[in-house]
Amino acid sequence: MNFIETIQNKEIVLVIDEKIIDDNFCEKILNKIQNNKKIGLDMTKVQDICSQKFISCLINNKFRLFNLQSELLAYLAIVLKDGFLKSYINYEDFSKNKRELIKRHLLIT
Repeated sequence: MNFIETIQNKEIVLVIDEKIIDDNFCEKILNKIQNNKKIGLDMTKVQDICSQKFISCLINNKFRLFNLQSELLAYLAIVLKDGFLKSYINYEDFSKNKRELIKRHLLIT
């Protein structure tokens, strides 16, 4: 697998150890998280997302992201036009459900 799974209380955290997330990798994640726990993905090493399935999962709030690189955050803000992305600054914010990055609007001139 290309991620490390940790389970704490009612949370599952997957530390992604890939630079690119594609449809095959997204399918591995979805197979791992088939339960009702709060899911967080540590995106520290991820540099690119090449998966429509992953974007669809973000829109449907199947998991939350934290430790996003700024370039990836900007990309997701463009792709998800309404700005509804469950993402946090770090694990502590994810765990305590505070400082969520919401309603980001990007102005391109």
